Amino acid sequence: MSLARPLPRAPWFRISRIDRYILERALVPLSASIGIALVALLLERMVRLMELLVSQGGPILLVLKLLANLVPHYLGVALPLALFLGITLSATRLSVDSELDALQSAGVGLTRLLQPMLWLTAAVTAVMVLLVGWLQPLTRYEFRALMWAATNSAWDLAVEKGAFFNGIGAYTVLIEDMGDNGRTFKGVFVQQRKSDGTAVLMTAETGEAARLPNSGQIVLKLYNGRRVESQRESDKLTVLSFERFDLPMEVASADPFRDRSGERELTFPELICQIRLQSTSGKAASPPPWPCAPDARPLEFKGNRLQSETHARLVRLASLLFLPFMSLPLGLSSRRSQKAIGLVTGVVLLALFNYVVQFGEKGADYGKISPWVGLWLPLAAMFALSLFLFWLVKERPRDNPVETMFEAIERGRSNIVAAIRRIFARA
Repeated sequence: MSLARPLPRAPWFRISRIDRYILERALVPLSASIGIALVALLLERMVRLMELLVSQGGPILLVLKLLANLVPHYLGVALPLALFLGITLSATRLSVDSELDALQSAGVGLTRLLQPMLWLTAAVTAVMVLLVGWLQPLTRYEFRALMWAATNSAWDLAVEKGAFFNGIGAYTVLIEDMGDNGRTFKGVFVQQRKSDGTAVLMTAETGEAARLPNSGQIVLKLYNGRRVESQRESDKLTVLSFERFDLPMEVASADPFRDRSGERELTFPELICQIRLQSTSGKAASPPPWPCAPDARPLEFKGNRLQSETHARLVRLASLLFLPFMSLPLGLSSRRSQKAIGLVTGVVLLALFNYVVQFGEKGADYGKISPWVGLWLPLAAMFALSLFLFWLVKERPRDNPVETMFEAIERGRSNIVAAIRRIFARA
């Protein structure tokens, strides 16, 4: 049949028309799921960031930078579920539209249909390796650094009403009253002494603090005030009345943000480096072991977090590999069957697996449980379940395994009820 005839390709990688057709069926729900998940997650986080940064006087550009650093994290959350939905929904469409019957009558079995889905899984896994191994740790640190710079400065920590504030270079500020978490002022007095001896005095009825969009520098916006400048050499006074005056403040950070040292902020090579450095601690290691940088040094971690973080990342990457074997059986259905039962069952199984992995990771952090038991054992159980489901539908292609299970449960219940009735009837 021409439908399954491969196009001219390298012998080790052939894409036929049916492969392209199945990939197209899977990519549409996969792309839609990724887009919907990212928009929903980022919008929810954007509202919280806006509330925080508005109270801190942060510009909208800072909010966009923070959201951009959250994209790799949320993309890593959305990709596994999107892959499951893409394969499951494509299998549902093939079976409901009777295309699966036509393919099987042409000699194309479920094992052959699994091939393009494995290609798609390999591509998603490669993206996840880049996200989990490099982008997520780096952007997680950058997000925390931006939040620190936006919410921690000498102005935020030291300005008080009714007290002189000198932590802004050549300026001295006195504020009679403050509101809106220290962002709006009443009765503002500012003194500036320049390097040539010139003194500048400013008073304003009201004012507010804001940040420049590009640099994040604090700007003091004064309203309805006067500016008096006194030159030291000529004793000349210059008086200026203004409705608004923007005064950039040279405010330094209270403390520099810490170095990138948390286990969740380390890339894959850095995690391996730290594991090797921890194993050789107390021994002379010159040069440092591969893949450490020449200036690498061992860091301190609480409990067994370094090992549990490494195992957890590898488990999350390996968990993508069982999705095709689970998604394809759960997506099969007939016109008269309940089409959503397999989808719902798969989502519940993935959520349960995610919670078990999180529990195992927490237990491994504190040394209560081995990572091989708390993380790899649930992964092995999901692999076994997925392969068993695929084996079932390979033997009975038109039967959804979940529906078969519920039918068996219903038959068992009916048999038990009939047996009980017969016992009471004899009595």
